[in-house]
Amino acid sequence: MREMTITKLKAKNQLTIPNSIVKRLQLKPNELFAVDIAENFIKLIPVKVEPKYTAKELMAIDKIVMQEKTKGKVTRAGKDFLNYIKKIS
Repeated sequence: MREMTITKLKAKNQLTIPNSIVKRLQLKPNELFAVDIAENFIKLIPVKVEPKYTAKELMAIDKIVMQEKTKGKVTRAGKDFLNYIKKIS
C-alpha cells in the first residue's frame, strides 16, 4: 500500500496537492480537474478542454457578425430568429 500524505482544506475550500503527486502525474499550473465523489472518496481527474472553434473559424464568425450588424435586421427570439438563421446559413 502506498504511503499517504496529509493535506489541509483551507479557508476558501482549497487543497494543496502534494508535490510528489504533481510530479508523478506531470501536472501543470492552472490544470483543470473534474471533481467527483466515489463512496467516501473525493476524485480529482485532470481534464483537457479543447476549444470548440479554431482561430480561423472564430475569425469567420466575427466577419459574419460584423456583416449582419451593418444590416441592422431586428428579429424576435423564437421561430423568427431560427428562420432567419436558416436563411443566412
